Amino acid sequence: MEASRHDDRADPAPPAAPDEADGSAPDVCREPADFYAAAGRDSVGRFCRRFLDENALTATELLHHPRHQISLSNTATFVAILTQAERAMERPGGQKGALTPLVNEIARLTRERLKENPPPDFLPDAYPGTAAELLSNGGFLGRFLLDAAITQHIATGRNFAEKAESLLELAATTEHPDALVPLERLLGEIMLSDAGTASCARDAPFVTLIDLIVTLIAADRSMPDDAPPVFRRLDTLMRRVPMPALREALTAAFRREMAKPACFTIASAGDMFGIEAVQREILALSDLSARLRDREGNYAGGARTEAALQRRTALLVNEDTVPEITRGRNFMQKLRILFVLQKMPLSPTAAKAVTDYLKSFFDSRDFAGRLLDCWKDRNEKLKGLAEVQRMVQSSAFPEEEREYLAGQMDDIQNAFLRTQRVLAPLIQAKDDPPADAVLDIVRLAGEGAFCSGKSRLAVARVLYRHCHRPRFVRHVLLNAPGSKERAARAGWLRQSLAMVGVPFIDLAAQRVLVVDDEDGPRAFVTSVLRELGIGQVDTAVDGQDALQRFQADGAAYDLIVCDWMMPRLSGLDLLKHVRETRSDLPFLMVTALATLEAVKKALAHQVSGYIAKPFTPDQLEEKVFLVLAQKGIGE
Repeated sequence: MEASRHDDRADPAPPAAPDEADGSAPDVCREPADFYAAAGRDSVGRFCRRFLDENALTATELLHHPRHQISLSNTATFVAILTQAERAMERPGGQKGALTPLVNEIARLTRERLKENPPPDFLPDAYPGTAAELLSNGGFLGRFLLDAAITQHIATGRNFAEKAESLLELAATTEHPDALVPLERLLGEIMLSDAGTASCARDAPFVTLIDLIVTLIAADRSMPDDAPPVFRRLDTLMRRVPMPALREALTAAFRREMAKPACFTIASAGDMFGIEAVQREILALSDLSARLRDREGNYAGGARTEAALQRRTALLVNEDTVPEITRGRNFMQKLRILFVLQKMPLSPTAAKAVTDYLKSFFDSRDFAGRLLDCWKDRNEKLKGLAEVQRMVQSSAFPEEEREYLAGQMDDIQNAFLRTQRVLAPLIQAKDDPPADAVLDIVRLAGEGAFCSGKSRLAVARVLYRHCHRPRFVRHVLLNAPGSKERAARAGWLRQSLAMVGVPFIDLAAQRVLVVDDEDGPRAFVTSVLRELGIGQVDTAVDGQDALQRFQADGAAYDLIVCDWMMPRLSGLDLLKHVRETRSDLPFLMVTALATLEAVKKALAHQVSGYIAKPFTPDQLEEKVFLVLAQKGIGE
């Protein structure tokens, strides 16, 4: 590696990879040890890139093996590399050849250190012990000797992929951070190399390679079964232990690949102007952008990754191309594309062009009509309107603008519900409407078909009223062929109704205490509740018996149905005791004295509801649903 063999007429070093040529000056290396720091190794990789790639080497291998250093010093471009490095580092004083003594000193020290401490040969299983022994030398020397031993271990690799396989085999034997650090660094150096990435990916095409890299960075999906072995093993390693430096190297590799002219899509024969290819390219970039952002919207690799995506999209999206990008699509498809564009990393000018064009759609007089014309089916129209509102709510519009446009979508859907009489059969029904008619609206609710605001509120009122009707419950739940099917239906109902803010009570999970001093009425209420599908019904012969049961296990009850007039302890007195510990427990009072005075007394102690004797099974069922649903809303 001595710098004394060639003159300055040699060919200059090749252009650096995009991240290696981002305009930032490399750190000045003043001492041999500076070359072994992370910034120094990056500089070695930057200026010696051609030599390293041609010989399937990394900067770490070059710095820890005399043979590689001699090979570099014998190349025709060695002096030119030194000159370029000096110029880039802007060394103080600008003395020509100032790097030469440093380079010669590195070569001398490498020979001496390895002569005094020859790197041991070891099998992969022995790596943890070998690493611990070498690191026990302490400080710089310990790290140098471990790097040298790893360099020697992977020297038999004929290409970057084989070397990466050897490194991954070593990494699989340990979880100790100190033993993993040099392996992570070497793997990162391989990925920073264009040739290294291509070798590990088995020269995969551009689209496949980008997907492989992003899958490693984002860890958001499984690595494909047909992925190259190195990438599958990298995925396993990075999911097993944190690898921040390797992840950063992969983001640099991603930025390098994104600077290439390759495209994600190819124009088809019928795509005369290439519009469809541009649309697919934009959607592919949008997917990458979403995968590389975390929940807070920060990009892996920070601003440089965002800038790489911006440079790519700037070629596709600008003030002149925005209308062309959506050409040939229907109104809804245009909106989807524009909302996707709005979330992409765009330049300020391009972002303004997209936002202004998108806003012009909402401002047009015939917006509602053109949007509704995108679908023929009534239900599809409802779902489409709700989809547009969701796109608005998650858009890049300012908050005030989002609220206004979301309200606009709610107004359109609310008007559609009225003019098309979607809810009218349920609202105007004198008796219980057909259960299937109610279920149709429940299904739409579960599919997210209703806009938040007035539309969803109108639907919620209707469903709250009808989904707790006994006949509906019998039709949907009690007619289920088995307990598993019933549980599945109850879960679906609960989930679907929750989409519009309506609670659903699964009667099979309820435990009710029935209190009455007369056998006949107590048996009648118990029978009605069991017929309704209540999971567990307990009985008490009077208020005192009920109080003892409540005090023993009060938290287990979901409802108390209690007679008013009883010996030992009245229903009103029982209510007072219950409210001391369970203000939320539904309490249905049964009374033959439905006078205003009695009602006031019960209300004063927060009775949930009351029912006057005599009553029919249907009347009792209505009351039970009423008080249980009130508790569900409160929760």
